[in-house]
Amino acid sequence: MTDIEVARRIVMDAFSESKLDVLDEVLTPDFVNHNAPPGVDRGIEGVKQIIAMERRGIPDMRCEILWEGQDGNIVFQHVLVTGTHDGPLFGVQATGRPVRWREMHIAVMRDGRCAEHWGVTDMAGLWVQIGKAGPPVVDLQGTRA
Repeated sequence: MTDIEVARRIVMDAFSESKLDVLDEVLTPDFVNHNAPPGVDRGIEGVKQIIAMERRGIPDMRCEILWEGQDGNIVFQHVLVTGTHDGPLFGVQATGRPVRWREMHIAVMRDGRCAEHWGVTDMAGLWVQIGKAGPPVVDLQGTRA
C-alpha cells in the first residue's frame, strides 16, 4: 500500500466510515497529532476521541478527498466534509442544518504508517453554520463593524 493510500484510509475509513480500528493499523504507536484540540490526547486515542465527538454531532458525516499529493515522505490532502448537525457539537444542540467545511492535512509517513499530522480546518465556517458564532460583519469601507 502506498503512503497516499494509507493516508486516504485515515480520512475515508476512520473519519468518513467511523472504523476506528483502522487507526491502530495506519498510525504509528508514537503518532503525534500536532493539531489536537486543548485537552485532547495527541496520540491515537485522541484521534478516536475527535472522531467520536464529530460523529455525535454529525452522525452522517462524509469526507471527500478533493486533492492529494506526495513529496518524499509527506502526504498532502484537501478534504471536503459534509453532513447534518443532528447532535450536540461544540456546546450547540442539534440544529438539523446541513453543514460543510474544508480541511487541509499534512501527514508525515514512516514505514508505511502515519507518524505525524498537521491540519487546518475551517472551524469558523462550521461554527457559523451551526449557530455557535455569527458571520463576520464588514462595512463598505472593508473594516469590521
